[in-house]
Amino acid sequence: MPQSEQTKPTIIFSGDFHRAAVIKNMLENHGIYVFMQNEHMGSIAPFQVASGGFNPVRLIISGHDEEEAKKLLESFDLDKTDDME
Repeated sequence: MPQSEQTKPTIIFSGDFHRAAVIKNMLENHGIYVFMQNEHMGSIAPFQVASGGFNPVRLIISGHDEEEAKKLLESFDLDKTDDME
């Protein structure tokens, strides 16, 4: 039986450990459960979990939270850009 799109695990972010931790906290504060893949190895030895150590940590969410999470990430990126001005 195929897995429905709503329950399918979705990678919402790939990046460094510190930014992933901030985004994970933001999503969890909005009621979205997040699994952080490569949490420890991504910070200790990122080159062992990703080619060249580039974007070693992944945040994985349920498919039914994808739309809300993308909106939150867009506003997060906009807020980050506003702080640089």
